[in-house]
Amino acid sequence: MNEELFNRNLNALRRHPNVFSVVAAAARNWRQESYSFETAKSGQPTLGFSDENKRLISYHSRYDPVKEAEKQIQASFQGQTHAMLLGFGLGYMAEALLKEFKQRVNGPQLFVIEPDAGVFISALKSRDLSRFLLDERVALVVGMTADEVGDLWSASLDWTAMERLALIDHPPSVGRFKMYFERVIEKIRYLCNRSKGNLVTLMHAGFEFHSNYFANLAAGFALPGVERLFDRFKGTPAIVVAAGPSLDKNMHLLAQVKGKFPIVAVDTALRQLVANGIKPDIVCAADPSYENSLDFVGVENETEVILAVEPMTHPDIFTSFKGPLMLMTFGGGLQPICKDLREPVGTLGCWGSIATTVFDLVRRMGADPIIFVGLDLSFQDGRLHARGSYSDDIFYEKVHQFTSIEHESAEYINTRGAVKFGRADGSILFTDQNMKLYKDWFEDQFRQTKAKVINATEGGVVDKYVELMPLARVIETWSHKSAPVAEILKSALEKPVTADVQALLSRLGQFRKTMSQNQSAARRAVAICRRLIVTSADLPVDRLEGKSRAEFFDILQLHDQICSDKDLFPWFSIHQTRYITRHTMDVVNLRASATTTVGQWMQQISEFFAALERFHEYQIPLLDKAVEELNRQNKSKTVRGSYCNE
Repeated sequence: MNEELFNRNLNALRRHPNVFSVVAAAARNWRQESYSFETAKSGQPTLGFSDENKRLISYHSRYDPVKEAEKQIQASFQGQTHAMLLGFGLGYMAEALLKEFKQRVNGPQLFVIEPDAGVFISALKSRDLSRFLLDERVALVVGMTADEVGDLWSASLDWTAMERLALIDHPPSVGRFKMYFERVIEKIRYLCNRSKGNLVTLMHAGFEFHSNYFANLAAGFALPGVERLFDRFKGTPAIVVAAGPSLDKNMHLLAQVKGKFPIVAVDTALRQLVANGIKPDIVCAADPSYENSLDFVGVENETEVILAVEPMTHPDIFTSFKGPLMLMTFGGGLQPICKDLREPVGTLGCWGSIATTVFDLVRRMGADPIIFVGLDLSFQDGRLHARGSYSDDIFYEKVHQFTSIEHESAEYINTRGAVKFGRADGSILFTDQNMKLYKDWFEDQFRQTKAKVINATEGGVVDKYVELMPLARVIETWSHKSAPVAEILKSALEKPVTADVQALLSRLGQFRKTMSQNQSAARRAVAICRRLIVTSADLPVDRLEGKSRAEFFDILQLHDQICSDKDLFPWFSIHQTRYITRHTMDVVNLRASATTTVGQWMQQISEFFAALERFHEYQIPLLDKAVEELNRQNKSKTVRGSYCNE
C-alpha cells in the first residue's frame, strides 16, 4: 500500500479531529490481509471484505466504480441541500454526491457515516481523498456508536437540515451494518423531533417570550445568577423533584434530607411540596404563560425557597414571589448583548420541560449522585401530575355530575395518543409521544452525565442509563455524604450583584437606534420589492439591467446581512418563528432553482421585510418601557437585589 498517499490523506483528515484520533489509533492494528484489493477494468481500485461467514462483500463495481457511484447518486438524490451517506467504502459515492450540491449553505452539507474504521483506512491507503477531506461541506463519522453519531449531529447540523436531507445508502455498507444504521436513523430522527418540539413552543409563545423579557429586564438585571451555584455541591447527593403523580408516594421522605441534600424542584411541584411540609431549597420557573404563574398561588410568601427564573418567565412570578430570586438563562433574548455588563448569569439547557432545566442546574452544581423523584413521564391512575398542583386541579375541575374521573382519564389519555410501555416488573404503563420524547432525552443525557443518576420515582418509564432505587434506600445509602445546604446557598445569595447599569442603558440606547434604522430600512426595502414586482416580475434575474439590477442585488445583500446578524436575527426569529422557519426553506429552494424569476424573489423578500417591520413596531415600545423602568429603579434604588456598579 502507498504510505505516502496514506500520510497525505491523514494530514488532510486533521480537519476532522474526532475522526483523526479514531483512525490514527485504528491504523496501528490495521492489516492489509483483512481486505481484498483489486483494480477495476476502468483502472480505479476496488475493495472486498470477507464477513464472519466467509462471504465476500464487494464494496464497488469491478468494472467502473466511478460510473456506478454516479448512477447510484442520480437515482437517489433529488437536489436536496443536505445529504447523509450511510457507508463510505472507498469514497466514490461521497465524491459523486458532493458534486451534486447546487448551492452552498452555512455549515456541513454532506454527513458521511462509516462504522468500520478499517474500511475507512483502506480508502485512505488506496485513493487520494485529500481534496474531499478538506472540503468544508463535509462532516465525517468513523468508527463511532449510534449515540456518538447523534452527539456529532447535534453539534454539526440542526433539525431544519432534516427537512432538506437526502438519506442515501451505500448498499454494501448498509447490508453489512443494517441494525447499526437503523439505530443511527432512529437516533437522528429523535434529535430532530426534539428540536421541532422546541420550535413548536416558540411558534406558540414567541410574542410572550419577547414581552416578558422586556418586562423583566430591569428586575432581572439586578439578580444574582445561578452560576454562583455551579460546582458548589461537588460530591453531594441532590434531589430533583418533578411533578409526576408518583411524587405522592415518597414525598414525605424528603423531610429526612432537608438541609443535608439540596432539594431542587420544578415549579409545578411547589404547592404540593409546601402542603406536605416540604420546602425545597430551589424552585425553577421558565414558562412564559400566565397559567404558569398560578402554580405560585398560595405559596408566594415562601421566603425560605429560592426561585430561579429565566428572563422570559411570566412577570407576575417576578413580582409576586417574596422569597429570594436568582437568574438563569437559556442564552436567548438580549443575553448576548448585555452578558458582559454584569456577572455571569449561568446558562442552562431547556428541552421543552422545566424538569430538563432542573436536571441541568443540579448537574452543574456538581451533585453526585443526582436523585429523581416524580419523574413518571407516564399516566398513573389517569393522572399526569401530583395531587395539589395547579395542573392537577384543572384536570379534576372537568369532573362533574355527568361524568367520572375514570372516564375523563381515559378520554384524556386516548386523545393524547397513548403509547404502551412494559416495565421490567411486568406492569404496563401508558405514556404519549411527547412524554416518550422526554424519556429519550433524559436517558440520552444520563448516558452523557459523569455523576451517578438514580431514579427513585418508583414507577414511570425512565429506566435506561439510570439506577432504579426506592427513595428510602437512597437516603439510607447516601446520607453520610450530606452538606451544609443552607450555608452554601446563603453565601451564594448575600454578595451584591456586579453589574454596570449605566453601560446597559447606553447599549440599549444604541440597540434602540439600530432597531429604528432597521425599521426604516425594512420599510424602504418593501417599497423597492413591490416596484420591481410591477416592472420586472416575469424576468429571469440575469435579464435585469441598470438601476433595477442594482436595487435587486442591494435588497438581497441587505436580506443576507440581517440573516447573519448574530444579535438581531435570533431575536427576530423567536418573535416570528413560524414565518422565519418557512422563509428560510423557501429561500433555499429559490437559490437552488435555475428558473427563479425576479417576481418570485421579490415576493419572498418583501414578505421578509414586512415581517421585520412589524417586528420592530412591536419591539421598540417594549424596549422604551423597559429602559424607562430600568432608569426609574436605578434612580430610586427600589430594584430587587443590590448592585455593585463596575
